[in-house]
Formats: sequence, structure tokens, C-alpha cells
Amino acid sequence: MGRCGWCDRIEELAAIFTAQRKRTGGDRTEKVASTWATILARREMGESLQAIAQDLEIPYATVKTYVKLARKALKETP
Repeated sequence: MGRCGWCDRIEELAAIFTAQRKRTGGDRTEKVASTWATILARREMGESLQAIAQDLEIPYATVKTYVKLARKALKETP
């Protein structure tokens, strides 16, 4: 079975978000970076925030906030 269409993008974004974190040690940094990356990559592929929220079992409002934060963080990347 092949990789999903957004897997490479998720890995790329997760690396960017992890590098931006002030505290890079621990599971929390990886989890946050991975979640932001997953949400943003899937949104870039055209999925609705509602569908992403349901699939990840995260409240819609949280997904909406995460995608905003992820986009802002991505813009601040040199």
C-alpha cells in the first residue's frame, strides 16, 4: 500500500513546527507539531475542518484554532 497523499507534507511541516518550539524535548512538542502538521496538510489538500475534527476526534473549535496557529507559525518560518 502506498503512502497517503499528504504524508510527506505532514513530515515536512512537523519538522518545521518542532524546530520552532522553544522546548524541544519531550513527547508534548512532538505531539503538538504532529497534530498541527496533520491538520494543516489535510486542510491544504482540501479537507474540511469538520471532517478533520471528526477523524482526529478533536473538537471543531480546537482544530480551527490549531490551523490558524499553524499557518501563523509557517509564515514566521525564515
